[in-house]
Amino acid sequence: MQTKTQRIDRFWTSDWSLSVLLTLMVTFIFFLIPLDVLGLETPLVGAVPFTLILFSGIVAVSHSTAMAVLFSAVALVSIAVHWARYAIYGTAWIGYDAIASFIAVAMLATIVLTHVFRAGPITASRIQGAIAAYLLIALMFAAIYMWIDFHTGNTAFGGSYIAPLTGENPLRRFVYFSFTTLTTVGYGDVVPINSFARAMSNLEAVIGQIFPAILLARLVSLEVSDHLAPRRETGAAVDGSR
Repeated sequence: MQTKTQRIDRFWTSDWSLSVLLTLMVTFIFFLIPLDVLGLETPLVGAVPFTLILFSGIVAVSHSTAMAVLFSAVALVSIAVHWARYAIYGTAWIGYDAIASFIAVAMLATIVLTHVFRAGPITASRIQGAIAAYLLIALMFAAIYMWIDFHTGNTAFGGSYIAPLTGENPLRRFVYFSFTTLTTVGYGDVVPINSFARAMSNLEAVIGQIFPAILLARLVSLEVSDHLAPRRETGAAVDGSR
């Protein structure tokens, strides 16, 4: 009879873990972050899926002791800084929170992509994992922008969406800007002014074009190929028997 730990390990080493991660990411980015507009206290609520996302990365690499120890240390520090910022220190810790979040999310994106491209057939869950990695890239750059803006005295960005944001959670602003940059939509209501912010925006725009055009398209083609392989083999066997 399997123990609970064995069942959890079996789940997180399966492709379904990537689908769960994508669900967490979509919930966090598209549903929880925007809720502060309604006057709801969402920072701590949003920190819950953030914590779950990071711990999912720890579990995903638990089969590798060295990676598990390394990522656990980084993730735990990031989680501690994240919760300390919201619960104790407030805006004074935005810079620490941004850099810790960037490192942890970057490591998680690396782990997810390693999981996506490990040996075995390409499945729909692996494609969903690649989409989750795409969302993680947007969060990585959002953290970079938040750090740049904080350390330049909130002068690194301009535009119509910047001026009225006094007291607003900066994460919502920069997640929005990061996605419009990653997808090259560029509405123009947030504009990078600082040279470093512009350089990061250019880099994100390039990644935003390359990632879906090469990586996602390649995964989809491999998934279709794996799906059609049994039919080709059956057809070849039938032709050979004639």
